Amino acid sequence: MKRVSILLMAIVLGYTASAQSQYNISAGSGKQCVGEEITFSHDLPNGYDTFNWDLGDGTTSTESTVKHQYAEAGTYDIVLNSSRGGEGIKLTLSVTINALPEVDFKIDTTAQRKVFIFKAESNVSSYKYKWDFGDDKPDTTGLEVVHKYEAPGTYEVKLITSDEKGCSSTATLETTVKPDNKVPNVFTPNGDGQNDFFMITATNGSKLKLEVFNRWGYKIFSRTGTENIVWDGYNPQGTLVSPGTYFYTITVEEGSTDYDPLNGYITVYY
Repeated sequence: MKRVSILLMAIVLGYTASAQSQYNISAGSGKQCVGEEITFSHDLPNGYDTFNWDLGDGTTSTESTVKHQYAEAGTYDIVLNSSRGGEGIKLTLSVTINALPEVDFKIDTTAQRKVFIFKAESNVSSYKYKWDFGDDKPDTTGLEVVHKYEAPGTYEVKLITSDEKGCSSTATLETTVKPDNKVPNVFTPNGDGQNDFFMITATNGSKLKLEVFNRWGYKIFSRTGTENIVWDGYNPQGTLVSPGTYFYTITVEEGSTDYDPLNGYITVYY
């Protein structure tokens, strides 16, 4: 009788050990990154009807399959205790949750510019960067990119950074595209104190250059400035110009290499 009991015990122990090596926990095929949902499942056969999960971060579950997101990077030991007809089995799995590649970026802006330079503040060569500029144009990739907006407004810019493990994070900033300076199209330099000057305004430290030409293409006025640039209607000889229409150009001398020049016509009358 004693030999039979020992034999039966050996058979039971042998089955349990075999079961433990035969079945496994799976962490699914998703990304093992902070904040990503991971599905934990098992390949136990039918008949196992109790499930007690310990997900390694204080989270437990009694479901057959568990979905979970880890809030911090690290290595976690997953344990599943299950039973069938009173026979218990323990399955284990170790998973490593990877940190997100947190990267900020900066925007180089200058007065009246519609062209902006965006640069990720990172020195990790293996990272991949994708930019969403908040307008209708396609996304762009790269550590430093240049983007031109077609219309004034406030745009939400997103930088999506991905690492070699497939983990990604998103940094967001807003940028505002200001309308081009409003340039008058007529003035009356008659000394009555009303609309006597043709004036443009430079902002944010940019140095603008205003040039005015007559109908034959001769330059009759040129001046640069970082604030207000004023033409009083006089030519280089110090005499008031004749009534008529004149052509002007406004360009940036300093502060913006990508500024779009403004061209137009100004009418002088008395």
